[in-house]
Amino acid sequence: MNSNAGSIAHADIEKMLSAIFILCLLNGEAGASQLDELIRRSRVNAINRVRTLRPNRTKSINLHLLGSVLHRWNRNPKYLDEGARPFPVRATGPAPSVQALFRAENKASAFAEGFQQMKKVRLLRRTKSGLYLPRNEVILLHTLTPEMVANLALSINRLVSTLLQNTETRRRTASRLIERTALVPDLPRRYLEEFKTFSREQGAAFVLTMNDWLEHRRQENRASVKTRRNLTVSAGIHVFAFSETKPAKRLLR
Repeated sequence: MNSNAGSIAHADIEKMLSAIFILCLLNGEAGASQLDELIRRSRVNAINRVRTLRPNRTKSINLHLLGSVLHRWNRNPKYLDEGARPFPVRATGPAPSVQALFRAENKASAFAEGFQQMKKVRLLRRTKSGLYLPRNEVILLHTLTPEMVANLALSINRLVSTLLQNTETRRRTASRLIERTALVPDLPRRYLEEFKTFSREQGAAFVLTMNDWLEHRRQENRASVKTRRNLTVSAGIHVFAFSETKPAKRLLR
């Protein structure tokens, strides 16, 4: 595996694989030989699939940092006009500027690379006067990128971890993380596009509300890395919608 700084972190891949193996081992019918065969077939399928996907780039960007910069840009009164809309700011210099937003995240050293990444993935719009505006309030990526693969790995691991954590205790009053599903097996196909639109709107509103809540309560002190590690946790929400095409029924012969 490639271990370059810009590649998908080995830790993320390890978390996803661990989550998958947990599911396999919890299945009492999956013996060692069956697990080996699953791994072999999965590897072959993955190689064939990657050949058709053709990722558009291999170097990743820091979605967490850039997302926090965008959030601050769209919420900080120093960067908003009378209509509560972001106004154009210069790239460098004291606030208000894009560089100052990185400083506010305690990531001043990441500005040069982060600013170039924001331009490359079109998170910024340059005005005729040479100032910059955010294109969106959140980061929306619609192509296969290392960040999306890493996010998938973490999503799988976090879902499994949530399920295991919620089932470890049998006390009814125990605090559990939310894990809910809303689905029907027979939605008429004519409603599929309407479902996509409705779920996208509702999901975006929910994620935005949760993001505001989380960002407002973030630890923004300048304590040491060790101190922050002891006093903070990673917390968040994953939201996705799905639709599945029912496989064609095989005729009995």
